[in-house]
Amino acid sequence: MNTTLKPAILTALVLAGPLLSQTSAALDAAAQPSDSNELVTIVVTAEKRAESLANVPMSVSALPGDTLDKLAARDFSDYAAMVPGLSLVSGQPGLTRLTLRGQNSGGVGSTVSVYIDESPFGSSNALLNGSVLTGDFDTWDLQRIEVLRGPQGTLYGANSEGGLLKFVTTAPVLGSFSGQVEMTGESVDHGGNGGDIRAVVNLPLGDRVALRIGGFDQDVAGYIKDPLSGQSDVNEGHKHGGRASLLADPTDDLTIRLTAETQESRYEGTPEVDVNPVTLQPVHGDLTQERFISEPSSFRYNNYNATIDWNAGPFSILSTTSYGILDSDYVTDATSTVFIPPATTLGDFLGAVIAPGLGGYIDNSADLSKFTQELRLTSSASDRLEWQVGGYFTHEIGELVEHLNAVTLPGAGPSGLPSLEIPILDSTYKEYAGFGNLTYHFNSQFDIQAGGRFSKNEQTVTENITGLLVPVPQLFNTPSSGHVFTYSFAPQWHVDANTMVYARVASGYRPGGPNALPAIAPPTVPREYGSDKTVNVELGVRSTLLDRKLTVDVAAFHVNWTNIQLLEAVNGYGVNGNGGTAKSQGLEWTVGYIPLQGLTFSLTGAYTDAYLTEDAPTVGGVTGDPLPFVPKWSGALDGEYDWSAFANYKAFVGATWAGVGSRRADFNSQPPPNSAPPPGTTEVVLPQYNSVDARIGIDNNHYRVMLYGKNLGDSRGITSYGNNGAPGLNGEVAYIQPRTIGVTLSAKF
Repeated sequence: MNTTLKPAILTALVLAGPLLSQTSAALDAAAQPSDSNELVTIVVTAEKRAESLANVPMSVSALPGDTLDKLAARDFSDYAAMVPGLSLVSGQPGLTRLTLRGQNSGGVGSTVSVYIDESPFGSSNALLNGSVLTGDFDTWDLQRIEVLRGPQGTLYGANSEGGLLKFVTTAPVLGSFSGQVEMTGESVDHGGNGGDIRAVVNLPLGDRVALRIGGFDQDVAGYIKDPLSGQSDVNEGHKHGGRASLLADPTDDLTIRLTAETQESRYEGTPEVDVNPVTLQPVHGDLTQERFISEPSSFRYNNYNATIDWNAGPFSILSTTSYGILDSDYVTDATSTVFIPPATTLGDFLGAVIAPGLGGYIDNSADLSKFTQELRLTSSASDRLEWQVGGYFTHEIGELVEHLNAVTLPGAGPSGLPSLEIPILDSTYKEYAGFGNLTYHFNSQFDIQAGGRFSKNEQTVTENITGLLVPVPQLFNTPSSGHVFTYSFAPQWHVDANTMVYARVASGYRPGGPNALPAIAPPTVPREYGSDKTVNVELGVRSTLLDRKLTVDVAAFHVNWTNIQLLEAVNGYGVNGNGGTAKSQGLEWTVGYIPLQGLTFSLTGAYTDAYLTEDAPTVGGVTGDPLPFVPKWSGALDGEYDWSAFANYKAFVGATWAGVGSRRADFNSQPPPNSAPPPGTTEVVLPQYNSVDARIGIDNNHYRVMLYGKNLGDSRGITSYGNNGAPGLNGEVAYIQPRTIGVTLSAKF
């Protein structure tokens, strides 16, 4: 959308808002500021049925949509600190690894599953970079985000061995015309300006049908300089997306919801900064990189879902059908990548073998289409026995393509050479699963929940390698199949109406699969990689105290991780493999407190001790090594005070502190051979960092004006590290976004 049109559109919608709102007296009543002096009850769908968070026997965090709006939290990096035990590895938007409870080994498959309502999104296997191609959906018009920590294999299946992040969208509301518009502008220190416009409208179509349509358009500010190309703000970008959802209640017992969602983003470059691999200090200056070739990227998410829910009396039947598409395309400047170890780069090789003055880049493309169908039967609520049974099927088709091309330097002009190498990896994944879950209430205080899931998968992978550096084209394929049983067992004791104590033992898994290898590969190179598995033991307590002014949610956990999936090199072949075992243990907490009317505090945090318990020699890991990018300590403290300002407006002021402890980088990340690491140093350790955000505004539930600041201390917190790609064999890091000041105007009608 042309940015000059945004103010005009917003102004028109804001002026229309009061006129449209007159059609609903209920909205006028809702416009009064809340005087509540107690913490609200949160309803979640963690166990695939709506229930109070206080009754769920597992560690769950819920971030309401209005809270996300007030924090101006639009992507993973904005709200990760608010979730205990959630850590990120993000070199650039669109490529983010999610980790819960320390389960990160640098493998290619994801350990945290992402859902949008009833739809699983992203790759289920380790053949399509599922660990970093994570659906980072914008938070506009969400009801909430739910984060489930620990294995969720019983109800959610593959890739949830570490946990689950679930986007719960706002459903259409029958019989109500309403909407909201919002406009934001912000400025990033050392960089440019950004902003967005967002809108959503709820349209009743008769008494039993409603349509909800929303969308956003965002300019993303850049802040990285590149003196080699003479550019500034090289990582600026643009995002846009939308969602349409139709809800129909043909009868009192039947609900049908159809939803289509899309999101696209494009960035002109990466936010990476070149650093000394030993000191981690910038080598070209603050927020500066040098690249011979620009590195644009684009990401597209599409998801379509049809959910039918029928109340059949003693039980309900739910059918959910989904089709998801994930497309990514990003360029990597490979000129300075080590091509022949220990220190011959691709640029060196091309200059010596073909012609001087050549560089190279990799165009990485990944495409995934995913069909899923789930059918489940759920009993009615009962004070004795509740149950749920279901079946699940998914069929995924993936293609991973990399073009290695040569260009002339400087200027990255055409070299006249064909592609040096083109590996194409085509994969299919099918999974069939059946699951069941029982809850038996012995009395009003004590119950036991038990569940199990049997899953079977079938996979094929075909690799085709051609190009100038491949004199004989190669084509080979490998099939594989596997099955697994996961379980959960959770007794819970309601000590009284305000306190619940629970224990939980649960298992999870990440599917294995085939490696595409030529017949001449030595037998020591694994043709398949197996599933890795986790078993989680958890003890938790939730309590509401002081007349609902204080809530405490604490969980202690111990995770055993076996047969860990690793990306490794065996006899010169890069493959997925298994090796080593690990443990993760610690404590997570969420505390909410209202010491006086209008003043609210929220404290979240985690202590996580995650380490190898067995050597992983193919990636350089030894027993006792901490798992990569997992801080031992992390947490956040948020406080807000609101009060009556004038008329029916209330004012609010708030601030958030977030801290992330030191972490080691990937197992195979170590200073290159031309550096001088301190004696005994074989790993890269990223320092701890803190950040402070703040907000101030006025709100009457119809209109909100808010001024906010993010990272007010302008911290250089490191979110990723790599040591193979920067000129001079330097390292590359990405930082949290520099100090950002913004203003948001929103109107509801």
